[in-house]
Amino acid sequence: MGNGKATAFASALTLLLLCLALAHPALAGTETGEFCPTCPDWTDMDGWLAKKEAYEQEQQQKAQLEKEAITLTTQNAPPEQVQVPPESNPATGGISRVRTGNFAQALVSPQEVLSDDIVLDISPSATRYIEGAVNINYERFYAEGGRFRSVGEIAELLGQAGISRNDSLVIAGECLPCGGGPSPAVFSYWILKYLGQEKVRVLDGSIEDWAAAGLNTSNVSAMRPRTDYIPALRPELLATYDFVVNGGAQIVDARPPGDFSIGSIPGAINIPFENVVEDETVRAQEDLEKVFVGLDKARPVVVYTNVGVEASLVWFALTLSGYDARLYTWRDWLENQPKFGYELTEARAEPNPVRSGMATTITASFRERDSDAEEISSSGNSSSNEDVKLTVKGCVTCGFGSPESFANIDRSSGVARIGSSRQATQPEETAVQETESSLLCTALVIATDGSEVARTRLLQTSGYNYAGIWNANVDPGIYGVSILATVSGNSETFVDALEIEVTA
Repeated sequence: MGNGKATAFASALTLLLLCLALAHPALAGTETGEFCPTCPDWTDMDGWLAKKEAYEQEQQQKAQLEKEAITLTTQNAPPEQVQVPPESNPATGGISRVRTGNFAQALVSPQEVLSDDIVLDISPSATRYIEGAVNINYERFYAEGGRFRSVGEIAELLGQAGISRNDSLVIAGECLPCGGGPSPAVFSYWILKYLGQEKVRVLDGSIEDWAAAGLNTSNVSAMRPRTDYIPALRPELLATYDFVVNGGAQIVDARPPGDFSIGSIPGAINIPFENVVEDETVRAQEDLEKVFVGLDKARPVVVYTNVGVEASLVWFALTLSGYDARLYTWRDWLENQPKFGYELTEARAEPNPVRSGMATTITASFRERDSDAEEISSSGNSSSNEDVKLTVKGCVTCGFGSPESFANIDRSSGVARIGSSRQATQPEETAVQETESSLLCTALVIATDGSEVARTRLLQTSGYNYAGIWNANVDPGIYGVSILATVSGNSETFVDALEIEVTA
């Protein structure tokens, strides 16, 4: 019995091996005779591997030809007829947006970048680049001290990088210290459009999306032969102070609501730049129509943030949506206002030190500046087309570190703020009736890492004396206090007016 069972088992095993040997050659192809890249031919592995390599090369060539054909069709078709098929986005696990019309012409997916395109990476401190990309840190568009460079200086930067106005550019990169996202790339796009660059687009995604698409990256940026960049300015993309005041435009404040609530250009509406972005890319066209529902396409739109970088996102979305949009800066608006007529004489807190969880009273006293010593120019300081004044100390994206600018409190770096009393909220418990000519005060409590931990309204007690209560519900440590004062649409922030020690 034992020998019989062994013989039967051996016969069955032999029959199974024979079936597998006969079946394997068939697995190397499909029923239609096409090569199967996932079906190894165990009887001729070397031959199958050679066929697999040839098959993969053929598929890559087909994909490249299809991509170039789609791009060529997109470039030649009228904007209203352009349709970009959805593509898989492995980096986000979803499907990339379907871009049509102007959006398809200004935003390009990694798969749509052509070999003739020059990729301009504007990252300040990237460690990885798209292969072949040249790098110009977008912060170099600002001179020492934070003033925006002249057109001639920017043209020189582009020429040194080997970029001419006739090149086809794709802008990529981001400012990771500023929170990432597309604003620096879109701002660079605006600069190039202002200089007259016709063939320029923004990469619709990040370098992670590029790598996820199977495209090459490099640890270093590329070098190109020096050339001449000859600008052809488009001044209609930049709003001057006179245009803002007299141009009859709709004014959009693209800063966060907290900044807008303290102060803005009179008549401005608040559309925060975050509203036009989703998953760090520009939102779909149908979504933007809802964001801009309150705007009139028949009238020009001026959009601004502190220094214009983040406002460029809203400008970009407005322009692609069919609006006549222009970029402006809160900084330029402030520079054209009359000089602030008050100075801070004293700031203190009682008690100080204060125990964590307890309250302290912050007081601030002011006096009028000597008007004879202040010379106010009646002609203003509006920006020219070739030397745009965007003075900022610190982060050029959000204005962090500048006592003349608002910082973005949603980030860990924001600090000093300044505003206009015309949009300031008026608490019902205000001790003294306030008008546009009243001096309004706010205390900004800043942690050692630069983040804003509290904002307390100081109410007028008598004369130019103001007081407010801060509940120190924070960890023990030393906290700085800056005093923001506004009057009649003019403002000043007195940075580091005092320190408050919070104990355990």
